[in-house]
Amino acid sequence: MGSNSAMKKAYLVLHDYGMGGVWAVIHARSKEEISAKYPNLTVYDGRPNWMTVQMYNEIVSTLTIDIGEEPTDWLRALLDEQ
Repeated sequence: MGSNSAMKKAYLVLHDYGMGGVWAVIHARSKEEISAKYPNLTVYDGRPNWMTVQMYNEIVSTLTIDIGEEPTDWLRALLDEQ
């Protein structure tokens, strides 16, 4: 992460595309920062009650990005949808 990483927090996000969804963790300064850049994502303060710690850890290990990094393919597609 960048030099401002100490000010950032990990947020769980979901892109619900109707028949499923893509979960990820985004490091950002606030939920609002994520919503401003990716309005099609739902941003969570913590993991939902139904999501196990193992499920959350798998998301963290699979798809974690910093808000300041170049968007991954699926995040770039979200930007194109706006």
